[in-house]
Amino acid sequence: MKKLFIFTILLTSVFVSGAFAQWKDGGKLNSWTSQTISRRNDNSTETTYLKEIRTAKNKGFDRVVFEFTGDTPRYQIEYIKPPITGTADTEIKVKGKFFISVNLQSLPYPDDEKLGKVNMTGDWLKTSAVSEIREAEWFEGVRWYVIGLKAKKLYRVQQLKNPTRLVIDFKQ
Repeated sequence: MKKLFIFTILLTSVFVSGAFAQWKDGGKLNSWTSQTISRRNDNSTETTYLKEIRTAKNKGFDRVVFEFTGDTPRYQIEYIKPPITGTADTEIKVKGKFFISVNLQSLPYPDDEKLGKVNMTGDWLKTSAVSEIREAEWFEGVRWYVIGLKAKKLYRVQQLKNPTRLVIDFKQ
């Protein structure tokens, strides 16, 4: 029994480390697309926390901003199809007709509860693209959000500094 348990742990760690190794930079930043955009951002030297999520309506596009303390985390942004389910296989309800997954990795659970609280500002109901933004899961360093959209839109992703931000614009 003990050998089986150890074997299971070792096998699981091989698959998990292999999944991280296969996740590479993909897609072009600052370009309109409907394809997956991902970045490893492995050069981070400091602990990163998600600080704020905000939305804004702009001329020609709607914007969703994820602001961080520290460096930009590893991330993957892509269209997903319902049903949307987390690791516990429970369905996650998000308003919208189309859905963008924002998977943020290497975000530790904070010792200080204030660092775990994310401020959400802006009113996505005033945007023409976004129906809802919902945190789908926060588990073992992975913080996963789903953006519900009113229609399928091209999007562009930018990484900005001072402060550190991951920006997703949806073309109107």
